[in-house]
Amino acid sequence: MGAGIQQPAVEQGSGGNAWLDVFKVLFEPGAVFERVRSQPSFLAPYVTIMVAQIILFFVNMSYLTVAIQNQIATQAPGRPVPPAGVLVAFGLGFLLIILTIVFLISGFLLWVLVSLFGGEAKFGTLISVALYGAVPSAILLSVVGTIVLHMKGIGSMTSPQDMQPALGIDLLVPGAKGFMGAILKGINPFSIWGVALTGIGVSITHRLSKGTGYTVAVIGFVVGLLIAGSLASLGGGR
Repeated sequence: MGAGIQQPAVEQGSGGNAWLDVFKVLFEPGAVFERVRSQPSFLAPYVTIMVAQIILFFVNMSYLTVAIQNQIATQAPGRPVPPAGVLVAFGLGFLLIILTIVFLISGFLLWVLVSLFGGEAKFGTLISVALYGAVPSAILLSVVGTIVLHMKGIGSMTSPQDMQPALGIDLLVPGAKGFMGAILKGINPFSIWGVALTGIGVSITHRLSKGTGYTVAVIGFVVGLLIAGSLASLGGGR
């Protein structure tokens, strides 16, 4: 795939630092992606996102437990609730595996799209772009969602689906589930911010026009939404 995955770097050229760039990408995307172009780094954003997700998982653990208990009480009365240790191991493992798969798919989609649009796609670079572009959704949206969750209170938990409060255009369609619910939930200010960052990243790292960069980012985002919606419908939603 292109130039293949390169070795991750922590210190980047031009005075940059990959760990600081995880946050700088939010307000200095041009400078960050110039550094990514010269030396891709997927380790720093990947580790930062995963650490943030692990912390938030434990912050919200009591809410998840109640949500699962209430779902079991409604759908399978009498069925024992899994021990806390099992919930932690399964929930955390599932979260980290799914996120890793999502990032790999995102990088692959960008690689395919850049190739189709005539660019010399570099998979390692595009994985880095996908990860930096995911910062608004994977970190900021998760933090805001946690705040909203705790404002609503633990009594509002009826199922694990309630762990993701409405923060996108799903606010306009209360109760939407399955395919449509996933699509609507996926369109929010943070995901749009991420699309913009991804477009900038594709354009700068592969020396493509801004229009092409944004087009690649939007198409990748739409494909991602369709995949998420399809998986949600397979999960039993309607």
